Amino acid sequence: MLIRKYLHSCILLEENSKKILIDPGAFSFVEKKLKPEDIGPVDVLLLTHKHPDHYFPEALKVIKATTIIANEEICALLTQEGLVAEVINEGETKTVAGFTIKALQAPHEPIPTECPHNLAFVINNKLLHPGDSFRTDAPCEVLFLPIAGPWCRLVDALEFAKTIGPKTTIPIHDGIIKEFMLERMYAMCKTKLSEKSIVFHPLALGESVTL
Repeated sequence: MLIRKYLHSCILLEENSKKILIDPGAFSFVEKKLKPEDIGPVDVLLLTHKHPDHYFPEALKVIKATTIIANEEICALLTQEGLVAEVINEGETKTVAGFTIKALQAPHEPIPTECPHNLAFVINNKLLHPGDSFRTDAPCEVLFLPIAGPWCRLVDALEFAKTIGPKTTIPIHDGIIKEFMLERMYAMCKTKLSEKSIVFHPLALGESVTL
């Protein structure tokens, strides 16, 4: 499967000419290094929660996903935007466009405001995108690991990755970190995760890897 990162927590997966996009939030586009039309249409779009760095309806209207899947809270917001989406509940599995998508309970980590309903997604029983949560658990080969944010400590992120134990970890939720500091954080992650034989594989804007 080809994995491409579009800044912050936005991930594109492609297999057998089908595409699934996760969390194209405002942070992916705010610096204008990327436009929604650069991503193009996708077969499936998943949204973990309603925070604007993950949910950005202006971009969704341009990207034009065939199927949008999200929790009930987000689906209600999408209806107000004139967009149609399918509700997925914790523990539920859907098969769409050849992808198996399982939603997991994943409470949003504490922040100084009200926490939204956050879901984690497991794709094809191999890839885990936890949204903004370290409180979910699923065996996976590839973990998309949040490493920064008002709710996130790097030491907690690394412990989460070690607990999950994937073969490969790809950092996400890092759009707020300046590049000079991001290099240092990536280096620390690579060193610590290598102790558990976990490959740490950062992706720059638009960069991809096949796993």
